[in-house]
Amino acid sequence: MAAGVVRRRLALAGAGAPPPSPPPIYRQTAAAIPIPEPQVKEDGAFLPWLRSKAGSAVSSALRIGTSPLGRSLFASQPIQEGDCILQLPHTALTQDKLPQEVRLLLDDVDDAVAGDAAAKVAVLLMMEQRLGHESGWAPYVTSLPAKGQMHNMMFWDLDELDMVRHSPVYDEAIQQKERTRKQFSAAKPALERFPHFFGEIKLEDFMHASALVSSRAWQTSRGVSLVPFADFLNHDGASGSILVYDEEKDVSEVIANRNYAVGEQVMIRYGKYSNATLALNFGFTLSRNIYDQAHVWIDMSEQDPLYEKKLDIWQKHHRTPKSQHMCSSGCTRTSFAIKEVKYYGNKGVGIPQALRAFVRVFCATSIEELEEMAMEAAENDGRLARRPLKHAEREVHAHRKLLMHLESMIQGHSTAIEQLETIDGAASRSMHPLRKEMAKNLLAGEVQVLQSAYAWVANYCKTVACT
Repeated sequence: MAAGVVRRRLALAGAGAPPPSPPPIYRQTAAAIPIPEPQVKEDGAFLPWLRSKAGSAVSSALRIGTSPLGRSLFASQPIQEGDCILQLPHTALTQDKLPQEVRLLLDDVDDAVAGDAAAKVAVLLMMEQRLGHESGWAPYVTSLPAKGQMHNMMFWDLDELDMVRHSPVYDEAIQQKERTRKQFSAAKPALERFPHFFGEIKLEDFMHASALVSSRAWQTSRGVSLVPFADFLNHDGASGSILVYDEEKDVSEVIANRNYAVGEQVMIRYGKYSNATLALNFGFTLSRNIYDQAHVWIDMSEQDPLYEKKLDIWQKHHRTPKSQHMCSSGCTRTSFAIKEVKYYGNKGVGIPQALRAFVRVFCATSIEELEEMAMEAAENDGRLARRPLKHAEREVHAHRKLLMHLESMIQGHSTAIEQLETIDGAASRSMHPLRKEMAKNLLAGEVQVLQSAYAWVANYCKTVACT
């Protein structure tokens, strides 16, 4: 989900310094929150430090305070929609701030590090953390959450990850853990040559720094960047405001998408991320996420006598990107991302055409059926699912197979949610309560998407059968 994706935001902007007790679950709202008095002395000195670091003015209609979400930014004056509420000169931690000898050595190690700018920023952050108050970035670095205050899925143990085993994010989290360990193993020998910069090199420190980067950094034309102050802004999935980098001015800016009264918390949208992405890379979820999606996996067995023909038809006539890999058990596993089906009146926008095309091919029982599909596709624009199959019975049969698959997925998710709500064993009590809530939000969001798809397919089958 996160790997290989260039995101405007690589990070969670705004967990700041959460309180020691678990904060409540992040809500998808930008409701007014009174400004509490700053709880740390550094807050009052932060902007003066940042202006000094930038060497130029920092324009801001915001001030630092605390909210149930941790350290946050609030309107310090009335804000109107369209106002530039934050403008920061490009003052950021980027890989080019690594000592040259360290950077050159990392460029020669495994591609897992050499080709990953985020990994190098994590190494830089480790160095600045090692310097502590002697770091020129100390006011910022010391404001970042400690490992115990972070809930990115790389910190979840196996019992906690098992809560989301019915979601594709389970495999992604395990892969992310392994990728981070691989990066650490590749970088460690190089970093050990600079004990004066890094001290003892520990996996847990690298994981912490990597999680801070994945949850806070921004992708700009200047590369992966940790931007102080801007990353105190919390996430509101419905907000139209984002942090943008103006290359011509060499500044990062936020434009208000609505009016704010003095004292309201100002929030932005990190991206159009599902709860799975938010949990994996940012360490929180939303109780209602309009960008949630689910992944439907369908296996096509190589033992099927029509396997080669089906694969050939599918590859020639599908046009929608999808994820596909070979299973160890001898099958082709194909994944389709689906979003919640929105209904306008009695009509829904439907499920992806590629998924509908695949189930038609998957359910074919003869060469003749496959050849007829190909001919019907050629009569239109080449796509297998542009129109229903002329043979209505086959069309309904294929989609009812999909209904059975969706029903099985819904049941698996629903059972997992019920278990999270009812189990009270030792394993359950040892799990972090916020992570349990994150798992429920994640699974519930995927169930809602799957249920909307199920309802649409059921209605489609009924409509086709009646024609």
